[in-house]
Amino acid sequence: MLNQIVGKHAESKKLESNILQISQDAKLMKAKHADVIDATVGMLHHEEGNVFKYQVVEDLLHHLSDAEIYHYAPVRGTNAFSEGVVNWVFGNHTQTIKEHFHYSVIPTTGGSGAISNTFYNFNDFGQKVLIANHYWTPYENFAFEANIELTTFQMYDDSDCFNIEDFRAKAMDLAHKQKRLCVLLNDPCNNPTGLCMSPDDWKAVVSVLNQVADEDIPVILIHDIAYVDYQLKDPQYSRETFLSYLDFHPNILAVVVFSGSKTFSLYGFRIGAQIGISKSKDIIDQFVRVGDYSVRGRFSSVSQPGMNIIGKIFTDPHYQNQFSQELIHARKLLKDRAILFMEEADKQGLKILPYCGGFFISIITQNNNIFKDLVQEHVFVIQMKKLIRIAISSLKLQDIPRLVSILRRHI
Repeated sequence: MLNQIVGKHAESKKLESNILQISQDAKLMKAKHADVIDATVGMLHHEEGNVFKYQVVEDLLHHLSDAEIYHYAPVRGTNAFSEGVVNWVFGNHTQTIKEHFHYSVIPTTGGSGAISNTFYNFNDFGQKVLIANHYWTPYENFAFEANIELTTFQMYDDSDCFNIEDFRAKAMDLAHKQKRLCVLLNDPCNNPTGLCMSPDDWKAVVSVLNQVADEDIPVILIHDIAYVDYQLKDPQYSRETFLSYLDFHPNILAVVVFSGSKTFSLYGFRIGAQIGISKSKDIIDQFVRVGDYSVRGRFSSVSQPGMNIIGKIFTDPHYQNQFSQELIHARKLLKDRAILFMEEADKQGLKILPYCGGFFISIITQNNNIFKDLVQEHVFVIQMKKLIRIAISSLKLQDIPRLVSILRRHI
């Protein structure tokens, strides 16, 4: 038997929790049993069970030219895509951001590609990235591929609010130990908890980052905004966060992670972006240099159809208005499910983690066998460290009361 076919660095690679595979298992059981509840993958679905598609996306997809579909996409993307993404992400604050920062956009294979590239290029091998203790588990895979590790701070304090004190302590300790601080914050609408940080939380975070940068320690903030349009409050409220950026130390690099999957339901097209922001032109020049190289060296270029659809929507007022109207409906679908789930949880005495938006609601559990126990009841969720994640994005309203009741019995 040949024992050493893989490199030593790859010997420990094994997917312990494959969310996409679990979703496939749920679909197989659903084909045999009508009562199966699948609350696994973060994809928005209609009440009848079909994936939520934006009609404007559908129309544009079927009217792209051959060149817009089949040709290679440029490594740096199109101007329509890049400027459109910036304008959409920062919303009413776009002009303010442009006036105070240097910036650049690098198209990537989804938000995942943006995070993976940033992990790889802005850390030394063996270093650690600071994230909250409740996180999307594929971050671990991205870190391993980048030859780095993850270390955590406690997301919640005793009042179930963002734990700025633990964040401060862990950030300062890590910065002093490795002379570099790379932080990943998934906000608003954290995956898996649904937590949304307040403007005061963000001001406090920026203050900590500035304190580190004042000591001439490199600081990189990775801001994963995949669910920015799905907070329970008005979408522009989510953009208020970016005003805290104005206080950044000149030597901080912020990498805002845009997801075309969540914004447009373009899950299979794998289109996203890294938006690099800094008050230092030199830092952005470095961001562009290493970003371009990694795009070419890892996946060559992104989805040409996905990029062109997004570019057209973001730069044509008619298409953008149509998309915005459809987004209102998408947000209502999610909001109705979230409200019903929270009402049922309260009624049935099921304690959930604080939720203010996004595709997921989470529940702390002491049952290490809860995944298997729930499958026996024809319920599929994602089990994470000491919690279970429920994808309300794909739940039917009629299934929510029964789901909460089943969860309550096994939690």
